[in-house]
Amino acid sequence: MSAPSQSLRYVAGGTVQAGDGVYVERAADAEILRLCREGAFCYVLTSRQMGKSSLMVRTAEKLLAEGVKPVIVDLTELGANTASDQWYRGFLEKIAEQLELPNPVGA
Repeated sequence: MSAPSQSLRYVAGGTVQAGDGVYVERAADAEILRLCREGAFCYVLTSRQMGKSSLMVRTAEKLLAEGVKPVIVDLTELGANTASDQWYRGFLEKIAEQLELPNPVGA
């Protein structure tokens, strides 16, 4: 009996990266991918360590493979103690950066 060419690795905590670790697709995978393709607003709300980040990363990878450029913004990076105009500017700058827009926001 020959050994598998690539061993599986269990990942506890954090996102399961593509092609690395074990990821079990759920109905939510197909549903969120469909909603993103439709341009619908959607979100995933569940408790900690339930695969939200892995779902987000895998969905973004699938969209990118289809020619859709996804944007992922971690709202915690924008800060809670900033003025609203600073918060929105930071939000738009993150989007512009990931989409590689030629002119930064407000430049």
